[in-house]
Amino acid sequence: MSAQSPQKSLSAGSLIGTSSNDDVPQQFQRCLVMAGGGFRFGYYLGIYAACQELGKTPDVIVASCGATIAGTIIHHLPDNQQRLAWLTSPQMHAFWRGLQANPQKSLLKAIGGVAKRALFANDVKRIPDLFQDYLFEIPAVLPLPENTNYEGAPDLAIVAGRLLFSRSEVGQLRGTRKLYAETIFSSERVASLLNGMSSPLAGSEWKHSAVAPDLVFETTTLVTDAVRASIADMYYFRCHQIGEHHYLGGVLDLFPIEIARKLGREVMMERKGLYSKLIDLPALRLVLGIDGNQRLHRVFQQQADYWVDTADMEQALVKHQISKQLFWLRNRLALKIPERHEDFVEMINLQWQYGYQKTIAALAVDVKI
Repeated sequence: MSAQSPQKSLSAGSLIGTSSNDDVPQQFQRCLVMAGGGFRFGYYLGIYAACQELGKTPDVIVASCGATIAGTIIHHLPDNQQRLAWLTSPQMHAFWRGLQANPQKSLLKAIGGVAKRALFANDVKRIPDLFQDYLFEIPAVLPLPENTNYEGAPDLAIVAGRLLFSRSEVGQLRGTRKLYAETIFSSERVASLLNGMSSPLAGSEWKHSAVAPDLVFETTTLVTDAVRASIADMYYFRCHQIGEHHYLGGVLDLFPIEIARKLGREVMMERKGLYSKLIDLPALRLVLGIDGNQRLHRVFQQQADYWVDTADMEQALVKHQISKQLFWLRNRLALKIPERHEDFVEMINLQWQYGYQKTIAALAVDVKI
């Protein structure tokens, strides 16, 4: 099992591989949105397997944050056994075990940062430090499979946010300046279908949004870079550099239903639980100028053909996830990751089962099984 080759890119015909040469590309039949999932993204493989079983296989996936790992594995490997084997492999276990705390971020500093954001959250008054204010370091090598270019592979679009400011500008007053460009790493076909579309986070209803109106498309980026860019959530991981640009994670537009509806005639996505008031909402306001729960409510008011209800995921998978661990005497923060590979495999398998069962329940009402 080898890591992703540096020659593979997100260009049409190589990594994504389902671009059309037509002047006006055809809309996809069915779009599946994979909206984050944090460290529990194994359940997306179960969602996809259930879609296949019920004859609702997506032909395009829009993925963000941790879900981009699952989306890439689905795009590159042709069968569910291979996909699950890759996600539970010793290489993937070693990758997650390799996550280390930022040596400059003590436990007290981390807690102080959360408290400060919760108490003094505002709508991006100053340019945030996404270069140094983060909790964990990501290992250099992200173990993704080689692209097999198998017949019927779904197309893939990965969401991230390009920073429109430099490290030297951190801390400056923002004013009305836009700080991020919503970026879609994709094939030419996806880019063509979305051409001319504005970011959903730049509308007039988001008067404090720091997101610029125009979508940016990248069709020749290494898949490992695209995934790393999308998983670089603010305050968790450092922003990721690709060439001369730095990127914030797919959390910028975690529920891109508008993009999905532009791409597919049918849309399938999750109905997730609300953001936490003490941690998530203040971070979104300080970095993006967006009320995360207001955004969620607007997403749920829009039309999707199938909603997979994962609102109870936090409770259902509380014992089957990677979580933060506090070491008070050492003044350090760490991630609690199964030490034994067999425990890691069990965790991913339980996540898979959760996604599979939730999707069967969501789709079975319209499908004879």
